[in-house]
Amino acid sequence: MKSNILKITLITAALLAFMACDDMLQVEPQQSVGSEVATQSGTGILAVYHRGYRAQMFQNYWGQRMAIAGDALADNAVSNPDNSGRYTGEPINSLGSGVGGWGRYSGINDLNTVLKYVGDVDGLTDNQRVRIEGETLFLRALAYHDLVKVYGYEPNKIVDGWDRGVILRTEPTETIDAADLRSRASVVEVYNQIEEDLLRSISNLSQVDGNAPHFANLAAAHALLSRVYLYWERWDDAIDQATLAIEASPVGVAPPDAVAGMYSAEPNPESLFELKFTSSESLGVNVALSSALTPISWWDLLPSDELLATFSEDDVRNELYPLASENYPDDVPETNTNRYVAKYEATVATHTDNVPVIRISEVYLTRAEAYAESGDDASALADLNEIRTNRGLAALDSAPADFIEEILLERRRELAFEGHRWQDLKRKGWDVVKPAATGPAPTLVFGENIQFLSQIPNAQVTLNPNLEQNPGY
Repeated sequence: MKSNILKITLITAALLAFMACDDMLQVEPQQSVGSEVATQSGTGILAVYHRGYRAQMFQNYWGQRMAIAGDALADNAVSNPDNSGRYTGEPINSLGSGVGGWGRYSGINDLNTVLKYVGDVDGLTDNQRVRIEGETLFLRALAYHDLVKVYGYEPNKIVDGWDRGVILRTEPTETIDAADLRSRASVVEVYNQIEEDLLRSISNLSQVDGNAPHFANLAAAHALLSRVYLYWERWDDAIDQATLAIEASPVGVAPPDAVAGMYSAEPNPESLFELKFTSSESLGVNVALSSALTPISWWDLLPSDELLATFSEDDVRNELYPLASENYPDDVPETNTNRYVAKYEATVATHTDNVPVIRISEVYLTRAEAYAESGDDASALADLNEIRTNRGLAALDSAPADFIEEILLERRRELAFEGHRWQDLKRKGWDVVKPAATGPAPTLVFGENIQFLSQIPNAQVTLNPNLEQNPGY
């Protein structure tokens, strides 16, 4: 008998929401899926597969911290002086206040379970098996990249020889005896696994309809692999995969008049992969994105003056950072001049927003950076201008002298509060100049300050003598 690691508890409404996509998902909702059902029936595998999507949506993953904690750790966000006590350590980079997310391994175990058994269980067609495997490989690659970029350096930015990534598990832990205490794989080993998963995912998803953007799909898989190659500094590969993502994409960069309403649309018109929440899946007033960023409730983080200063007067993205007193006159007095982040404004339900994990604009900026790094300024300029002209800005006639910095600045403007800024500075090996509103917080020097790597929970290090803590903690 397999252990309770495989005993899956599912909220019926969440499962029904996921099942609405097409006929392959039409199974009866299960309140509890035991080990025998999970590994011996198509219905059970589908339940575990759906849980793999649900695992992305919690507070410590894309439901909150992966999306916005890095902006506070970097230079895009500052603590609201009138805060609730949340997000006070991140703006000053206090020790232990990193992005986090080490507890994601239970979700990875579910993904490993699906990959082990989806080919053998009864009740699925061959097309269903191919699609489920492709989507699950995408989710595992996303989970491991989101872990390794938080807890490890990038392959070409190793500091003082510290090349530890994260614990790598590709088989499900099904019994207590199988729960071995292993050490962290190297960063390159983790990246190799991510690449392998995404190449297999692309092969599978090229054969089936991926139901973009709320399920993994071919364009999203190419886009994620281009992101991974960008972090890996494999510029030609990043260009190739970004090009394939753009060619496979059902969406394009939104025009200027669509930007203000882009994040309240369902789905976001630029999303290649988006986490879809329902009204029954609210994370609640304490941890929802809208709670942290808007006057709806706690409003703990403000966009920094330094971020806002990067938007010229003609930039339509100014509308994504409106005055709080204008939109919430009953909650914010006219004397309050603070602007807020309107990308997550409880547009699905109270304290509930969909989360765009991969947008087509990111893909163009990925390709622009890779082109510039490889010396093709003309192609890089064309991609950069694809974003600029659709944000109300004039196209650049020629590449500026500091072209890479200009592209990263555009990424800062375009992808703020979507999980990129902290990681962009870290993967480039750049220092982090903290906003003036953080007070005496010093500039973080890459290679010197230990905060560039998140702290592994001490309880995990204590339980596993083979688990190496990051330097300095």
